[in-house]
Amino acid sequence: MRGLCVLAVAGVLLAPGLLPAQEDSEDTFDDPVSLEISTELKTHFRWSEEDRVPLWTPFPPEFVPAGQENVALSTVAPGSSLEVSKATVYFDVDLPHSISARVKIDFIDLYDRNPTSTDKKIDVDEAWIAFGERQESLQPIDGTSFYALIGKAPKFERQAGRRIETYGLVSTAFNRFPDLQIQVGGALGSNVYFFGQISDGNPIFMRDPNALAGDNGTAPPPNPVLELGSGFPIFYHAEVEDLQLDNEFEYGGGVGVRWLSEDEERGIDVLGFYYQYTLPEETPLNGTLYQADLELLRGAGIPPNGLDGNERTEWGGNLDLRFGGLGVFAQFVKEESANLPRTGFEVEAGYRIVTGDLGDPTALFPAVEPIVRYSRLDNDWTAPREFITQSALWDWQKWDFALSTTIIQKLDLLLEYTHNVTWTGSNVEGSILDPPMGIGPGRKVKHDEFLATLRLRL
Repeated sequence: MRGLCVLAVAGVLLAPGLLPAQEDSEDTFDDPVSLEISTELKTHFRWSEEDRVPLWTPFPPEFVPAGQENVALSTVAPGSSLEVSKATVYFDVDLPHSISARVKIDFIDLYDRNPTSTDKKIDVDEAWIAFGERQESLQPIDGTSFYALIGKAPKFERQAGRRIETYGLVSTAFNRFPDLQIQVGGALGSNVYFFGQISDGNPIFMRDPNALAGDNGTAPPPNPVLELGSGFPIFYHAEVEDLQLDNEFEYGGGVGVRWLSEDEERGIDVLGFYYQYTLPEETPLNGTLYQADLELLRGAGIPPNGLDGNERTEWGGNLDLRFGGLGVFAQFVKEESANLPRTGFEVEAGYRIVTGDLGDPTALFPAVEPIVRYSRLDNDWTAPREFITQSALWDWQKWDFALSTTIIQKLDLLLEYTHNVTWTGSNVEGSILDPPMGIGPGRKVKHDEFLATLRLRL
């Protein structure tokens, strides 16, 4: 992206000027400097339902993976497994004059490798500095204020308080991964807030919507040896791993309103947002031979119907609700990439039941929370049955049922079951009455998954 480094430096220099002027005083110079280092470790038991769907794409024989009869979409890692997915270290800094910063480093990163299992096992997931007060969803707003944030940070509209380890279809497709960005925003009074953003733009690639990303393009022909299956990938906004100096900017912004009760036990937060981006011809990613963005959308010479241009527009809205122990988060997104439209909707609800003293580090099972999430992704475009990423054009629905239990203050257990609903024939143009390997037309894909997560925070 041309000039991003220059803008970042300029932002750092100018950002303090966005803040209200402060009079010099002894208190100003005596503001404390704090550094908090925290860690988190996640271990899992995972079971993934096995399925395999051969593709119609006319691959040359040397593209067939070793030991297989044909090229197919298949479960990433079927069956049961015990695994450690992530160890995370957080560095949170608070400085005088309302300056804050965060660096978040993930180790192992099994479930967030981007986009395949061969991606980096040590990832700087966040690295940003902010000037001024920046409140996340359902946090109180003290009054008119302004802020500037520079670095690698999550999308503004991303769900702040995630209850479930896995992601819904909308959060996977649109805002799962952070972006390199310059973000400015603030509040007008105690209820209205806004933001504007210039960023590198997350590239379009493909990823399975369940816990593990599949292996696509991890080994070259002839007859590649694959560690994992391809999964049944959807198109998603991948993590920005390297600064692309020759790409265009992504522009975005949003406006929201927020109301909270005096005790902050009840509140509602509504946000609307919009992004616009010019897709590059191709973008390289770590861990795959395939190129992202327009090169991927063209489908290796068998493009979708209606593919045209290089513009990506995205707009949508969030609803975040808290009423005592009840929490609800909903998000709607409408996107069009190179004239390929799709619509996503996701709603998650949890009810936290406090059964003990949350402030007592020795209290056993002080809280429990049942959670349910429904998400769907409708792809309003079609493609020939030979399209290379056929699962990316299917219409998807996903149910997640979970139970979160606080064992002791720093130790949680989360049990969740994912039920995916999709069919092989949706949005496939042309006859599918003669599918490969005897697979019936329009049959349901078996893609359920169970995940038990033990999380330790220190």
